[in-house]
Amino acid sequence: MGGSAFSAGNAPLHTPRMPRPVYDAVKQRCTAVLAELYHCVGTPLEGPGKLDFGDVDLVVASPRDGGAASSHDALRSIAVALGAARAIFRDKAPSSLALPWPAADDDDDDDDDDDDDHDGSRERHVQVDVFICASADALRWLLFKHAHGDAWILLGSVIRPYGLTVDDDALWLRVADIEPVDRARAKVRLTADPHRVLDFLGLPVARFAEGPFASADDLFEYVAQCRMLWVPPAGSGSADDHGAAADAVTLKSNDRRRLKQRPVFRRWVDDFIPRCRAAGRFATAQTTREATTSEALARFGAEAAYAARRTAFLQERQTLAIRNELQRAAVTAPIPVDVVATIYRACLAKALRAVVLGGDASYGVVPEEALRGDDGFFCVERVEAFVRRCRDELGAAAMERHWVRFEAYHRGRLAAREAAATTG
Repeated sequence: MGGSAFSAGNAPLHTPRMPRPVYDAVKQRCTAVLAELYHCVGTPLEGPGKLDFGDVDLVVASPRDGGAASSHDALRSIAVALGAARAIFRDKAPSSLALPWPAADDDDDDDDDDDDDHDGSRERHVQVDVFICASADALRWLLFKHAHGDAWILLGSVIRPYGLTVDDDALWLRVADIEPVDRARAKVRLTADPHRVLDFLGLPVARFAEGPFASADDLFEYVAQCRMLWVPPAGSGSADDHGAAADAVTLKSNDRRRLKQRPVFRRWVDDFIPRCRAAGRFATAQTTREATTSEALARFGAEAAYAARRTAFLQERQTLAIRNELQRAAVTAPIPVDVVATIYRACLAKALRAVVLGGDASYGVVPEEALRGDDGFFCVERVEAFVRRCRDELGAAAMERHWVRFEAYHRGRLAAREAAATTG
């Protein structure tokens, strides 16, 4: 398959895979043209051992004319400059351009290529995907994240069990307490410096930037230098929850999908990891999630952000739990089951929430001591003692407030009806 962006629709274009000479020629020309429009132009390093390509990926940043970083006007200017026959513009993803197949290659047939790629009945095009980055730093990170094809899919499976995540923005540390409930909120930013990331993972910096790996095995051996790679022995039970060592059966859903779509990742799971296990390589874990968390926070100066995120979440969870307990405390109040009892329970629950959670003193019933500690968390024992001691008093005050407001409401309605009758 070649590029697929233009393969559907009423007038699909033929965009076959490009042999290396065509790919290099297209990349070189596009880079030169875009360098006249942008200060920063780059292409991610290719995956290992690639002989042909479905598209050319280009990222740009810092427009020379000082224009908007990602406007449709900028994308249209790029399409015109490159001579695109067709374009698909996207706001938050790479835009796809269909360029004419290089003329010099039209008659340069290669018997080893797929016959469909040289079907003379259809005009050939090449697909070029362009993404405009907000800054030069963002461009450098994106090139790093997408270098070497599936490299970060492999590394992601290695570092994920240790609470680390790499995406198109940065390296993140996940807060273990928050992760099961809200994965997005669990992420605390560490760095977007590629060199610092590789150094933290124990990977050689120079080799990563040197150029494409000759083979998938070369890439595997590089990734295997990550100090977090752990391949527990078969039957130990540890592999089930450990992404790098998991097999096709125990992989999580995202990785199972990648297994079907990414041949290099499939070889990593089905071939390289089993070979390592059979040879006893990486059989001893070099670190733990807890140790990695402590080291990452210290290395990248993220202790305050991590603590604030975790504390805020735990306080919210505690507040929710106490709110539910206060509701139960109101429901179990010893009042006969009738309409008044229902009103009483509702008023008591509202008053308990106002006093305990909101510090409301307007009911005239206040705790004898602060219900929160110096750390901002509730002291559960104090809350329970206050509810036991003051529930009835607070319930009476809440009901008195209810009846006062109820009577005022009905007096207002009566006055409104009388006024309407007089004017009528």
